[in-house]
Amino acid sequence: MICSCKKLSDSFLASGRLDAEYYQPKYDMLFEKLKVFPTMTIGEIATIQKSVEPGSNAYQEKGIPFIRVANLSKFGLSDSDVKLDSTEFADALRPQKDTILLSKDGSVGIAYKMEETQEVITSSAILHLRIKTKNVLPDYLTLVLNSIVVRLQAERDAGGSIIQHWKPSEIENVIIPILPISFQRKIAETIQQSFKMRGEAQGLLLQAKHIIEEAIEK
Repeated sequence: MICSCKKLSDSFLASGRLDAEYYQPKYDMLFEKLKVFPTMTIGEIATIQKSVEPGSNAYQEKGIPFIRVANLSKFGLSDSDVKLDSTEFADALRPQKDTILLSKDGSVGIAYKMEETQEVITSSAILHLRIKTKNVLPDYLTLVLNSIVVRLQAERDAGGSIIQHWKPSEIENVIIPILPISFQRKIAETIQQSFKMRGEAQGLLLQAKHIIEEAIEK
């Protein structure tokens, strides 16, 4: 059985947390490994913005699609059957091209980089990250956000509550290992190629579905 012993000065007085899960050895191991790399915090890498939480009374069948955490995955945004009034929410935050969407409530730590600007509104449970440094590429940051490096930090921060909630103040302090920009470009190219092939595969599956449906009808 693995256990972890902490002094008061290294635990509650430093972090303000008393839940034992926060001090599991796996988190110490992660931070030890991160010391090998140059690092930056998310707050140093990107600006963080939060959208609106209109409440269910504002939901309607026509208008601007309202994107919730259930509509977000690391592969993209799914269609939402919930809409908001375009006039009432004219000033609400819209995700722009290269914005990284990051979930902070419920299923925390899901990240997706917007390939194009979309006329949708996201819930307040989804943060908008915009890169503000030349040292980090959006595709690279998105990959790290979806990796075990950040997943463990999210698990540690949000694990003390019954309903998972990752505070923006905690997200700002998440540590990101920074690889040389040449490596980041290679990673970004691979990611873009992967998304392109995934799109082509989905297109072929859709074609096959239509062929089968037409054959059945005939």
